[in-house]
Amino acid sequence: MAKRARCRLQALTLFAAATATFAHAAADEGSTVPAATPPPAVVLFDSPSGLPTIEWRWRRFSALDYGVGLAGGAITLAMAIVPPVPTHAIEGPVLFDTSVRNALRAPGLQVRYTYRDFSDVGVSLAVTWPFFADALTTAWWYRGSRDTAEQMALIDLEALGVIGAVQGMTNVLVSRERPYGSDCGNGELPEHADDCVGATRYRSFFSGHSAFSFTGAALICVHHLKHELIGSPWDAVSCAGGYAVATTTALFRVVADMHYATDVLTGALAGTLVGYGVPLLHYAFPTSGALARHGVHLTLAPSPGGASLLGVF
Repeated sequence: MAKRARCRLQALTLFAAATATFAHAAADEGSTVPAATPPPAVVLFDSPSGLPTIEWRWRRFSALDYGVGLAGGAITLAMAIVPPVPTHAIEGPVLFDTSVRNALRAPGLQVRYTYRDFSDVGVSLAVTWPFFADALTTAWWYRGSRDTAEQMALIDLEALGVIGAVQGMTNVLVSRERPYGSDCGNGELPEHADDCVGATRYRSFFSGHSAFSFTGAALICVHHLKHELIGSPWDAVSCAGGYAVATTTALFRVVADMHYATDVLTGALAGTLVGYGVPLLHYAFPTSGALARHGVHLTLAPSPGGASLLGVF
């Protein structure tokens, strides 16, 4: 009887402690958390990685973000259709363009086409990796957070929309002739070739392949390092890999004689600024409502005469 009474007392103690803890947490639910301090992460272990499930604790994608992303996508599409203006703001090589072109340009037309194709593969990999590898596979499946994956993907779309709009408008308004333009009608590049008669001949500044590739590399870096998606040192390796692909893609555009060095350097700078700037506009603003959206984390803790069930919202 004494043993049964002691067990019943411990059970009542457990229930009372749990009730008091939950009541206290509920009373504090509406309290204000300083904007500069993100709330503590909920520690749940239901992802295939065995690592804690990540949660989104920053400013969420808003109607304004949707507007910016959609506008950017629309402008990008429009600028791909609108031909460059007939007046050329930049004509021919500037600064070190000639020396770099002479040093890096592939010797034959078919070889240059091969490098052009490889650069297409590079930019495709750079812009799809943040979605399929980081958001869908790593954040959602590997780390068990559909919400975080969704926010990451939306930010990626917004960043690509912004860089696409900026690059597209600059491309049309500057109307710089591509390096190979001076060879049209001479030797192996006939004047009637598609590259010579189409509007693409005057879309050199600045390099879209470089801009999109470096935007993708920056997105990979900021998401991996902010969330620690796969842990050290692999997050840093992923970041370095993204920049390796972006740098190679930009280099191949020069080797293929599609861009001058100043085209790809400008694209790399613009892509990096947008690739970091857009996500940091979200990560710079922690929110206080993340815990309430993700339920409760329960922990057993010893207490005098029994145990306490602690609930963290």
